[in-house]
Amino acid sequence: MEEKKSLFKQRPFRYAIATTLALLSILSISVAFVVRIYFTTETSCYEDLQVETENAINDLETNFRNDRIMLRVIAGMIGNAGDVDSIEVGGFLTNYDYNSLITQIGILLPEDKLITSKGYRSNYDSELSFKAESVKGEHLSSSKSSRSYSNTNVIRNYVPIRQDGICTGMLFSSANSSSVSKAWLPNVYDNSGYCYVVDRKTGEVIINTASDGITEINDISFKQTNNDYTKSDTINNILNGKKGYSVFKSKSYSEKLYMCYLPFGIEDWEMVVFVPESAVFSEVAPVRRGIYMLVGASLAVLLLYSLWLIREIRASIAETEQKANIDVLTGLQNRNRYEAYLKKLENTKEKLSCIFIDANGLHDLNNSKGHFAGDQMLRFIADTLKINFSSEHIYRIGGDEFVVFQDTDAGSGIDESLSKFSEALARNDYHAAVGTFTIGDGMSIDELIVNAEKNMYKDKQKYYELIGKNMRD
Repeated sequence: MEEKKSLFKQRPFRYAIATTLALLSILSISVAFVVRIYFTTETSCYEDLQVETENAINDLETNFRNDRIMLRVIAGMIGNAGDVDSIEVGGFLTNYDYNSLITQIGILLPEDKLITSKGYRSNYDSELSFKAESVKGEHLSSSKSSRSYSNTNVIRNYVPIRQDGICTGMLFSSANSSSVSKAWLPNVYDNSGYCYVVDRKTGEVIINTASDGITEINDISFKQTNNDYTKSDTINNILNGKKGYSVFKSKSYSEKLYMCYLPFGIEDWEMVVFVPESAVFSEVAPVRRGIYMLVGASLAVLLLYSLWLIREIRASIAETEQKANIDVLTGLQNRNRYEAYLKKLENTKEKLSCIFIDANGLHDLNNSKGHFAGDQMLRFIADTLKINFSSEHIYRIGGDEFVVFQDTDAGSGIDESLSKFSEALARNDYHAAVGTFTIGDGMSIDELIVNAEKNMYKDKQKYYELIGKNMRD
């Protein structure tokens, strides 16, 4: 565990962590920039929406105001003429400046009769009431036309005709709401938005530049997405003549809609403007796409880098573990692995043989030919052990001490391997003392090793007696 902890103190891994943090910082900054662009654009949208809604109101109000000024002039001339049946009055009506908004002009008389440029006509189903309209004075009104198969609204601009201070008729101009929608088309967000003109008294949508067929403000089907208002709050604000914004999703649209609503100045109407999200963010869309690509690329790089880093960390951990558990000189497993293996063997039921090897004459070789020669001897012993013993458990546990564990039946095959091992050493003028022991019933691993080591010392004693020298431990 300590080895793994120390791994992260190494310089390459500090660099790796620093690089990862740098990539995460770039990613975080990119995401923060996208969020900042979104909210900045959204705030700008509200400001632009208000300006465009005000412009739409001004355009429509200007048309109705200009029409009212014209009606006042004509009403004054008719009042001076005295007789509504006169040819002069007919001329006033005939010469009225009709335009794309105004489709008809007429006079509503006290007996609810109607006079147009073509003379008297019927007031179908008592569609218009002089008493009701004259009380209001100059005003705009909208109502369903009983003569219209499409049952659309007719918007009328009324001005009183007065003679000697008495209202003798109501001069009016008429405009079909569908005609107004086509003729008056405000350029909201480059024609991406659309408008409703709502009569706050009735909730009717009297002018609709969209093609959704909405005729009542309550018929709008949407789900509020901003937390400031509910749908009913937004509708109530519109009907109460307030101004404000709203963001919602509609069943008719696959994207969010931004709404701005403002009251008219000349009538109890409310202008409601809708703009789809794609139009709101059209100018910054390329920037957003670029940022998204940057974020995507950063994520891809971070992912690939993380995978590479994980691989490198695993390789480094494996390398560190190997260095901690492998003897550098011989390539055999070292004492760390040896002791770990002994713990695993504490409760083993296997028939194990332990071979304890100690190099003979290493000290004399180091003194006479140098430590390089001694190292060569140890490497040769290690390589020869690998060749002659199939066991995975070959360890260098000290300077010149080696241990081999082999799973065998009463040492079968070990004598042959040891013979080959000794012959190979002898051919190269090397010698090693060897002690073997096979575990017995009720014997512990420690006892197995101690007995093998004792046998090794006996073999070492024989070697030194043979060459006529005192044995060195």
